[in-house]
Amino acid sequence: MTHPFLSIRNVSKAFGSVRAVADLSLDIAENEFFALLGASGSGKTTLLRMLAGFEDLTDGDILLEGTSIAGLTPNRRPLNLMFQSYALFPHMTVTQNIAYGLEMDRLPKAETASRVSEILDVIQLGHLAKRKPDQLSGGQRQRVALARALVKRPKVLLLDEPLGALDKKLRSEMQLELKRLQHEFGITFVVVTHDQEEALVMADRIAIMKDGALLQVGTPHEIYESPGTRFAADFIGVMNFLPVSRRANGFATRDGTPVKTDGRAAPTGTQVVAAIRPERLRVGGTGDNSLTGEITALAYHGLDLLVHISTALADAPVIARMTADEADGNAPVVGRQITVSWSAKDTHIFPE
Repeated sequence: MTHPFLSIRNVSKAFGSVRAVADLSLDIAENEFFALLGASGSGKTTLLRMLAGFEDLTDGDILLEGTSIAGLTPNRRPLNLMFQSYALFPHMTVTQNIAYGLEMDRLPKAETASRVSEILDVIQLGHLAKRKPDQLSGGQRQRVALARALVKRPKVLLLDEPLGALDKKLRSEMQLELKRLQHEFGITFVVVTHDQEEALVMADRIAIMKDGALLQVGTPHEIYESPGTRFAADFIGVMNFLPVSRRANGFATRDGTPVKTDGRAAPTGTQVVAAIRPERLRVGGTGDNSLTGEITALAYHGLDLLVHISTALADAPVIARMTADEADGNAPVVGRQITVSWSAKDTHIFPE
């Protein structure tokens, strides 16, 4: 019988009357880059700490290659945890920080030196080996912390908000660096993040968590293009919501305008919402659906322009995304009327 590499079975964690994780089950594959994504209080960090052994399980079990590890102390688990703060020793050099865990495991000095040298080459910091943490940039400290975790060659590396302390540009660079290192080492990564873009860029699969439960698990493409719930649709990226009513032949907006879909299964009930991504709205042109409103605001992002449109069909502005080329050719102006259209296949229907 083939076992899942890392299996979380009916795991729960209660702090008094508060259930931080509620009967959660999840399988993670070997060599997978897996992201636990959710807002603060969703239970993702508690789950990570249970995997690492820093929190006891109230119920359930955790198995690695078919063997339970739930009763093992953190130092006996073949997993390693990289903290958000990096937790580097300020009085130690880069080399000493990386070697610390191996020395605690009493590995021979020659093997320790060999492993440290090897990983310094991988993270491309050999020229800074004698520096101390306060002499490094944020990205360099992040790589040292990662190297210290990887040098022990764990079967699973757990990362708690690993890029949270970095600025936006460096964070984008380190997202790709983490993917490279994970691929190079062939180690299963489980990362906790509240950053949707970070999860979409790095992960092979994503689990969206809310109130200690799993809402949806899938590839980045599945999570973004086919959200399973209204919360998931709203949490990942930007989504427009239009209140619609169920009719005998489909759906209609507040003013009775039909809203066409591609016929995917829709929730039961009369009051539902239609959801459309901003990049699926085309300014002008023809489509299966359309709406007209007044431009109330413009948000320039360099590569694209977000156009906020006030319409009687929704309480909140509808947001359309124009590329830089589109905006150059047909610059929108606040106060003007605008019509946008979209395809039936781009309409998602969720309970209101």
